[in-house]
Amino acid sequence: MQWLGLDYGKRYIGVAVGNDLTGHSETVGTAPARKGVPDWIALDRLVEDWAPTGFVLGYPLNMDGSAQSMTKNVLKFQANLMHRYGKPCYLVDERLSSHQAKQTLDGHYSADELNAAAAQIILQQWFDEGMPKNQNPPC
Repeated sequence: MQWLGLDYGKRYIGVAVGNDLTGHSETVGTAPARKGVPDWIALDRLVEDWAPTGFVLGYPLNMDGSAQSMTKNVLKFQANLMHRYGKPCYLVDERLSSHQAKQTLDGHYSADELNAAAAQIILQQWFDEGMPKNQNPPC
């Protein structure tokens, strides 16, 4: 089954795709957002092109595990994804995913590449942890 990994942002939503049989993920690119509002037409195209079983969405937390300002926006985005596409959307703790993406890209990257790399890291983490579907915060 294919899954789309997403790294939500106010200007860009990083996108990755992966297959749970192979446990491998790869970057796709980004979908634009404007002031936190996703470009739903761009996301519609991605869903149509990749036909995912569901979504894996980065869940932003502070280093101490508490919610941060972006957490509420991500939960709203999660609810909108599930409602719009009728597919599950699992949350993955994304602490340090952007830092790891920067290291992976060796300091040379565009915003598009950074967000897509963060989405790939989030999705890969979900695969590597055995797709823990029962550990999501309530939405």
